[in-house]
Amino acid sequence: MRKNYFLSILVVVLAFTVSVNAQMSDQAWPEMVKVEGASFMLGANKKDQQAEKDEKPERKVSVKTFYMSKYEVTVWEWKEYVKATGKKMPPKQSWGWNDELPITNITWEDAVEFCNWLSKKQGYTPAYSKRGPRYVCDFNSNGFRLPTEAEWEFAAHGGKKGKGKKYAGADKLDLISWNVDNSEGRPHTYGTKYANELGIYDLNGNVWEWCWDIYDANHFRAVKDGMVADPNATGPARGEKRIVKGGSWDSKPSFCRISNKVATLPGNTFEFYGMRLVQTKRF
Repeated sequence: MRKNYFLSILVVVLAFTVSVNAQMSDQAWPEMVKVEGASFMLGANKKDQQAEKDEKPERKVSVKTFYMSKYEVTVWEWKEYVKATGKKMPPKQSWGWNDELPITNITWEDAVEFCNWLSKKQGYTPAYSKRGPRYVCDFNSNGFRLPTEAEWEFAAHGGKKGKGKKYAGADKLDLISWNVDNSEGRPHTYGTKYANELGIYDLNGNVWEWCWDIYDANHFRAVKDGMVADPNATGPARGEKRIVKGGSWDSKPSFCRISNKVATLPGNTFEFYGMRLVQTKRF
């Protein structure tokens, strides 16, 4: 009887160990970097000759502390999602499904659904829900979500550790980016260029990254003096298109500028559209 008692205890301990190890394994990815909140100038300076009209005028915004994934979401991570949910992989590209490449050819909706799946998998509260046909985001949730344009730009500038570089971590684009001049027409393994001041990789180039914000060409120009504090900095409330940021393996240097953005329908998918994760808080 005593032997059976110890065997029962051993089984419980082993089961607990397996459970804890599985949870720790889940939470080992993605690697998240803490970005301490602050105020900064969002958009492009009026003297910037390359800037588009929708990047001006720059305005002062405040972002709260958040966490951003060190790398773009990878093919391997997407395969885990597909295995767990039964969904199909995106259309295959000519370079194939190398696990270490960033995932491509995903829509904005795909990205949102991936965020909710990963949140549930790792025991977080999903950030996204639906009200009728529209997605809404709970920015107080600890679940994974897409960055706002303001969060993305702030992180790309290096946050509070930024050194005023032209691109995300360097003045020379090729040091930190896979772009049209060096990519040989395809994405590359994540984290193979230099990181920025926060230790975040590939914010410029490799793949465009979906953001939460709705696009409005007049959103910046509606700010008269360019110095209006925006505590939420979550973009317009209505509109058809969403924003992608950062440029890709197919982008010219002018498209890789930190303030640059592209407006695109959330159902669009291209071989250079990918994603990166953020969280408002951990655990």
